[in-house]
Amino acid sequence: MTSKGKGKLIPVIAGVMISAVLIAVSFIILNAGTGYRQGYDVVIFGDSIVANEQDETSVASMLSAKTGLSVGDFSFGGTMMAYNAANGSIGSSGNFLCMAAISRALLADDFSVQINAHVSDPATEFFPERIEELTHLDLKESDIVIIEHCINDYHCAIPIGDADSDSEYTYCGALRMSVDHIRRINPDIRIILVSPTEKWMPDGVNASDYSYGGGILDEYVEAQRMMAEELGVEYISMYELYEREVSSFGDEVTDEAVTGFKYTVDGTHPNYYGRYVISDLLADYLGGAITCDDSE
Repeated sequence: MTSKGKGKLIPVIAGVMISAVLIAVSFIILNAGTGYRQGYDVVIFGDSIVANEQDETSVASMLSAKTGLSVGDFSFGGTMMAYNAANGSIGSSGNFLCMAAISRALLADDFSVQINAHVSDPATEFFPERIEELTHLDLKESDIVIIEHCINDYHCAIPIGDADSDSEYTYCGALRMSVDHIRRINPDIRIILVSPTEKWMPDGVNASDYSYGGGILDEYVEAQRMMAEELGVEYISMYELYEREVSSFGDEVTDEAVTGFKYTVDGTHPNYYGRYVISDLLADYLGGAITCDDSE
């Protein structure tokens, strides 16, 4: 080959090499996003008391705004602490997003059950996106975990169990195993259990006076408090957070003051004011609440 031919060939080879490098770099960049991990100052696991809104008025968003902390919300409405034997398989819709299942997935770094599950229940439109975010959660790089699960275990009559229970089909056993899984991921992480708020039925009956078969709500809340002490984790009670006010259900005005009138949409799920006072309580506990002048 003549020197003139070699001169023409060198730029071609250089161009091919540069193209190959650019393709390789692009491949790395594109695939890096699929395996990224994200930690937060505060990670919340819970049910629809936290997850009933996903906008700037959500509990997580208001908590972040009031404290300046990064808050990851991994709450899913309708979910429980424990697996529900009545739902059949572990992969059923009532089980794959319970706290016990999520903590197992986090420990194993395997979210195949959550990713492949089909969700079509009402108010679950945000689940696929949140499940995707869950697959990237890094508890090793997170500081605080808040667990707010109790009300749906009560609704589904999940057996409460006792302090020594290790069955993930009981409330206490699932709580114990979930805390263990989280600590195995990050032994130094701060874990805070949060009780549900007081619950009123649409007809004005208080959950303290009604059992779905597993006990009244007070018994589940007491079990949660007892397990916090047993496991050496922190505990925040929201059970008496709402002020009681005389309210009406349907066309009847009750003589007894209830909580559903001002703070909830149905006696259980918090409205804006309910979410505001919940986020205030959490922010105050974490020591970073930013006071606001409501007159401004």
